[in-house]
Amino acid sequence: MRTLCVLIAGVSLVSAAQASEWAQRREAARLAVEQHDYNTAARLYSESVALATTAAERESALASYGIALSSGGRNAEARPVLEQALAGATGDESGRRVVVAGTLASVDRNLGDYQSAERILRAAIGDGTASQGDRSILMVNLADMMREEARAPEAAQLLDEATRLKGLTEPQRTNILVESAELNRDLHNWDASVSAWNRIGEIAEQEHSIQFEESFTSGLGETWLAAGQTARAEPLLRRSLQLLQNDPMASDAQIAMALTLMAGVYDAENKLALACEAINEAIAKYEVALGRDHPQLAMLLQVQADILSKRGETERARAVLERARLIMTDHFGEESRAVAGVLVGMADLEQRAKRPEAAIGEYTAAMRLLSKSGADMAQYRADLATRYAAALRAAHRPDEASAVLANAQSFVSK
Repeated sequence: MRTLCVLIAGVSLVSAAQASEWAQRREAARLAVEQHDYNTAARLYSESVALATTAAERESALASYGIALSSGGRNAEARPVLEQALAGATGDESGRRVVVAGTLASVDRNLGDYQSAERILRAAIGDGTASQGDRSILMVNLADMMREEARAPEAAQLLDEATRLKGLTEPQRTNILVESAELNRDLHNWDASVSAWNRIGEIAEQEHSIQFEESFTSGLGETWLAAGQTARAEPLLRRSLQLLQNDPMASDAQIAMALTLMAGVYDAENKLALACEAINEAIAKYEVALGRDHPQLAMLLQVQADILSKRGETERARAVLERARLIMTDHFGEESRAVAGVLVGMADLEQRAKRPEAAIGEYTAAMRLLSKSGADMAQYRADLATRYAAALRAAHRPDEASAVLANAQSFVSK
């Protein structure tokens, strides 16, 4: 009996020491995260997984490990860890489960698996134990992904549902406002978008928030740029890039997007050499952050191709657009709006190269893919029809050009 008591005491001492080691690793990892040293944090959290003495400790460590991997851009490694953490989270840990689900969806999106990301987000949104605030964050993330996939009506409906949630904090409501401003910009609802961005600017000033100021300057600058107001856009976008470059929390992807917007400013000002430098730097950062075959990278490639085309580098531009087309086809399918967008870029390139017949082929294919789109795309299709008709006239096919323009009027009159 005395021997058994000694053994039990020994086990207790070992367990206590192991628990102390677990706590030490966790604290060291937390400090590493504060220093944005995510690789060190991931290593320490991984060690704390092995040192866990209870299921609760292990699941907590797994969640932290997966989030640290994700924060460090190690998405492929993060995915199986986060999947384990999500599977092990119980109903009593709804807050952690929501964070893990959101991070896993972000990882899947970064890896280009949009279907999996949407499935995870929808499941988390429908989780009855999630708080209203957590649900609003997940809904905004899903709406943002839908917007990227050109699913504007679904995104708008989701944001409308999010605004009706009760008990949201000011940052959570601002998060919804930002996404609404971006959606209205995409739909060319300039007044609504500018109004929302100005409200975000007021909040940034009231809260003395650098994060909100980054969002405001970038968002309003991009809106003015898209609306053709380059002089208004430039100082805002320069400020946004400066803020992000000085922000230790800013990701490579965020800085890449700011560089892309500056490339757009230089392009509008016909400073094509500067535009090339900015977009090349942006693409390099995106490839490091998201890989070489991500849909967001494909959108940057389209910007690069347009600039190359204007510089007369037609063959390089064609090769860049073909790469973008393959990426979009792989992720969204040959009949998707995303592919239609690349085909429009190809058509514009051929028109600029004075090859109207080649341009007509690409415009025809793009218009076919967009023919089933809803009212949200009506103005875009009408604008596209004008370029299509110009190619037809250049190819000495005036009757077809007139028919295309006449048909375009039905888009905006419905």
